[in-house]
Amino acid sequence: MTTARRYGQACPLATAMDVLGERWTVLILRELLLGPKRFTEILRRMPSIGPNRLTDRLRTLSTIGVVSKTEPAQEYVLTDFGGELRVPVISLGLWGLGLMSDGVDPSAARTDMVALCMTVAVAPSRLNGLALECDVDAGERFSMTVGDGTLRVRSGPSPASSPTTVACDAGTFIALSLGQEEPSAATEAGRLEVDGDAEAVSHLFEAFAEATRRHTAVQPAPLTA
Repeated sequence: MTTARRYGQACPLATAMDVLGERWTVLILRELLLGPKRFTEILRRMPSIGPNRLTDRLRTLSTIGVVSKTEPAQEYVLTDFGGELRVPVISLGLWGLGLMSDGVDPSAARTDMVALCMTVAVAPSRLNGLALECDVDAGERFSMTVGDGTLRVRSGPSPASSPTTVACDAGTFIALSLGQEEPSAATEAGRLEVDGDAEAVSHLFEAFAEATRRHTAVQPAPLTA
């Protein structure tokens, strides 16, 4: 951080924005919310940042104790302090959903990010009594774990020995998450394959759709120049 980019105000929000207001910083946090990542993995997700700027942002986040680097895996992970940004960052994404007047574009959206947003969007009460360990292959490979009213999403396959598996294309996953298609219809059409607890998967997608409707119920006025 340079002095010129500081707000110079004795305010907690201004102090937070001295860090988070730097371009790409929040998106780096977004990637690490899905679990540990190597430098090259983060760069692959955000090639436009460039290696020098990524190095600079990670150095800043490490200096203030938000990110640490594991040994010997050489992966960047969120510290406990950095983990406190989970709800604020994801909530910011949900707020941004309301600004997407054309909706979510399946050809560009990442299904793991859709699922990550649902970890905050879905009401815990909607997950009560649901237990699921799920390995998802939907354009992205990630896992979803539900237990004790909490949904967790991480990059890569599930570490469980016998998880339920879900396979579909990105468009189907997003349509299911937005409530534009029922799991039973997608399965019947051959666009969704579930091996394991299909009832729990269907229940989870219903919770996703309910959360999406709640967060898109009030549309903002169109942005003008």
